[in-house]
Amino acid sequence: MLKSLSNAVTVGALALLALGVAGCEPPRSNGTASGSRESGESTTTTSAEAVAIDPCQTLKPADSARLGLEGAGLAKRIAGAPVCDFKVSAGGIMSVVAHNDKAVDELNLTDGQVEATSVGSVAAKLIREALGPGGCAVVFPSSPRTSIQINVSLPRDTETACQAAQQAASLVAANLRNN
Repeated sequence: MLKSLSNAVTVGALALLALGVAGCEPPRSNGTASGSRESGESTTTTSAEAVAIDPCQTLKPADSARLGLEGAGLAKRIAGAPVCDFKVSAGGIMSVVAHNDKAVDELNLTDGQVEATSVGSVAAKLIREALGPGGCAVVFPSSPRTSIQINVSLPRDTETACQAAQQAASLVAANLRNN
């Protein structure tokens, strides 16, 4: 009797697990997902809102070679935002930050010298010495509510860091458009 009770509990647990997993459906191929809240309301998000950008997937291997990056990027999070750090062969670091919940105008860009620039035909911001001497960042919108930030830090060479950040931003933007 104890064995049959144990089998019944196991079968019941597996059934509940199967039901729980079946209720977790992956995003649909059209880029939208829907779900329901406890109140029974159904919500739908647009593809721009539903797609969270993985910064380690924004550069192709050929792009990394062109930018002088060594190896694969290292994924991490800073202030809740996904980041991918790449080692620059010239002795620095390049980071791609996906602000999946903040537009460019919502970011605190008070460090460094901010100036207007463009990434392709898109208005962007360039921040000289964003992280101190030798640092530069380019921030551009990836959608109306999200943005991408490219940080490059090179030992005491702000101008080269800015050129590298602008080049990387162009490559990342092109890859995002093509996906």
